[in-house]
Parts: sequence; C-alpha cells; structure tokens
Amino acid sequence: MDTKERIFQFFVKQKKDAGLDYDTELLKSKHINSMFALQIVLFVEKEFGIKLKRKEISEANFHSISAIAALVDSHLGQ
Repeated sequence: MDTKERIFQFFVKQKKDAGLDYDTELLKSKHINSMFALQIVLFVEKEFGIKLKRKEISEANFHSISAIAALVDSHLGQ
C-alpha cells in the first residue's frame, strides 16, 4: 500500500472519508478541524516512523492527502 492510500485508510478508520479523495482540500471541505489535525500528525509520525518539525506542520503540508503524502515521502527519501 502506498503512502497516500495508508493516509486515506486512516481517514476511513476515523469515519472522515465521505466525499474524500487524495486532492480534497481538507480544511476548506471541513474534513478536519484543529483537533483532528493533531491526530493526523500523531498518526503520520507513528505510522511512518518519522518526526515532523514544527515548521512542517502547516496548512500547506496538510491541505490534502496528496500534500501529506509528499511530506512523508520527503522524510522517507522517496
């Protein structure tokens, strides 16, 4: 399973996948709020074994599943 799909499956498990695809703007579409954003950060760090820097936790890096996956892949050297 690739990075995007692993992240998408997290949304499925949290029941936040209605109308969601890899490029849906998460904040504008109200798929996430500040509390769920924190859960996503924790999930990403644990699932992929990475540590995000404070400056990386931004709207630009978390505006879609594709953006989150790109951030993860940059940490993993992919």
